[in-house]
Amino acid sequence: MGIKGIYRELGPGKRVSLSKLAADSIEHQNRPFRIAIDIAIWQFQTQAARGGTNPAIRTLFYRLVRLLGTPVQPVFVFDGPNKPVFKRNKRSGRGDGVATAQAKQLLRLFGFAIHDAPGEAEAECALLQKRGIVDAVLSEDVDTIMFGCTKTLRNWSSESKTAKTPTHVSLYDVQHPDIAKLGLDREGMVLIALMSGGDYLPDGIPGCGVKVAYEAAKAGFGKSICKLKASDSDGIQAWRQSLIHQLRTNEGGHFRTKHRALDIPEDFPNIEVLRYYTHPVVSPGSSLEAVRQKLGAKQIIHLDALREFTRETFDWDYKIGAIKFIRVLGQAMLVHNMSQGESCSRAWVKRISGRRQHFTTDATPELRLAYVPEEVVPIDLSKEVEETVSYGRDGLALNSDDDFEAAVDPDAAVDGSKAPKVFDVAKPDLTWVLESVARKSTPDAVKTWEDAMAVKLRKSPAKKTGTAPKPKKAATMPRGALDSFVRVTKPKPGRDETIRAAEVEPGAKASQKARLKIPPLPPSPPTKRHTYPQQGQRRFSSHQARPSHYLRYHHPHPLDRGLARYQMHSIPKSLVHPGKTKAKPKKAVSSKSYEETRYKQLSMDMDADKNVQHRKKQISV
Repeated sequence: MGIKGIYRELGPGKRVSLSKLAADSIEHQNRPFRIAIDIAIWQFQTQAARGGTNPAIRTLFYRLVRLLGTPVQPVFVFDGPNKPVFKRNKRSGRGDGVATAQAKQLLRLFGFAIHDAPGEAEAECALLQKRGIVDAVLSEDVDTIMFGCTKTLRNWSSESKTAKTPTHVSLYDVQHPDIAKLGLDREGMVLIALMSGGDYLPDGIPGCGVKVAYEAAKAGFGKSICKLKASDSDGIQAWRQSLIHQLRTNEGGHFRTKHRALDIPEDFPNIEVLRYYTHPVVSPGSSLEAVRQKLGAKQIIHLDALREFTRETFDWDYKIGAIKFIRVLGQAMLVHNMSQGESCSRAWVKRISGRRQHFTTDATPELRLAYVPEEVVPIDLSKEVEETVSYGRDGLALNSDDDFEAAVDPDAAVDGSKAPKVFDVAKPDLTWVLESVARKSTPDAVKTWEDAMAVKLRKSPAKKTGTAPKPKKAATMPRGALDSFVRVTKPKPGRDETIRAAEVEPGAKASQKARLKIPPLPPSPPTKRHTYPQQGQRRFSSHQARPSHYLRYHHPHPLDRGLARYQMHSIPKSLVHPGKTKAKPKKAVSSKSYEETRYKQLSMDMDADKNVQHRKKQISV
């Protein structure tokens, strides 16, 4: 609905919490945030709900409960009989009469304000916002900007990836610098709807997209066409020729490129469609004052009638249905009565247990309050009939607007083996409420909690600054507690103890123990080891195809390495660098001299071992 692709030019808008808007209104204007809601959009969205009894009206019920739990004052606007006959090439009517009547009945039970527009509900909502009766318009259609609305809200949804509770809206403020720099005003939006297509003329100019229409609007063609009268045919024809000239030649440089292939129809612009945007059918000023009085009046919720509505429409029958009704409405009724300034709301707040700044409210301070649900929702449970449920309910999945907790605890078993745990409406329950609402309705409770927190802060010891280590905790186990579980024995003397005992001369005193230091033994010759050339690395399949003698080599003895170096130096330079020198080759070392040298080294190692053994025997004697 609206102009297709216009949000690519306007951007996603500013995501802001609806609770933050309400808190700012209470702080600056000393009243709740007022919103005009186009109910036709909600009725269209609720038709997609599935599961349960009457899913469409049940989805609307839960939306109203969430709206009741936010300190806002909504007015729901319905379409009237004088709306345009055709919309999106379809004959437009007032919708389903039964669904509209049922929605109005539910709204009256909640005590919300209702207003019937003479024509389009979007144009009526924009008029309420321009006159200052409401602060913003909640609609999924961008047509509200074309009708003159300066602050539009859309996409009321969750900001979390896991939770489904709607908390944030997308705010489009025409006075915001991000939107003001686009150069799109009301007249420009009308021209975009005429050229690229809108609700009343979906086709627009064949081949013309939103970007071309946006460039024409920035060039000022929207303001110039809206200033012309419908009877000024010559002025309209001159405007049309000027637009064609600029599109084909781009003489003024308003477009990125020339659009010679763009064919402007002879009947463009359609004056009747233009008047739908510039002169919509709206209420007179006297009727708007009645809407202002409705918003200023006290909102009365008909609990008994609402309880019967849920019994008949949603099958919330018997006492378990009444308990679910209390649990669903508990938090919303508490916030609503506190926002209305009810005198009994002070008695409902049992205690305050904390403060937080959560992302669901854009870090707006909240207080955690305790209340008793049956006091906030005072329906007579004695009139409800008990029902023994011998089975568990495991039906279809609930939709996004029906994720409230049921009266039966979901953690309890539902297979019939164990009785389900029923929510106790007489015990205190906890909820988060905006701090501005709590301070306005229950200032004494807030002051008492703040005084208690101040006393607690003074009693708590001050934290020491510095990097001093924390003292270790004293051992709680008594000495010798493990003696009954283990056997303590004297360790056997090892090699080091035996050598140290042998080093001490017998008969010497303990203070005059003479120790003889044994020189360190020479390292033993390295043994031959077989290793792989890529040890510790990944072996490739190409290595497996090679013979085994290519994959390993022997670690040579140090004498072998020295001999190899000697042999390398003895190679004639003429063989290494042919053509550079004619030096005579030296004689290579024979294998006999190599074996003699190695035999001498092994003999020296054996003599060293014999000397060590002989020295040990002398020490022991």
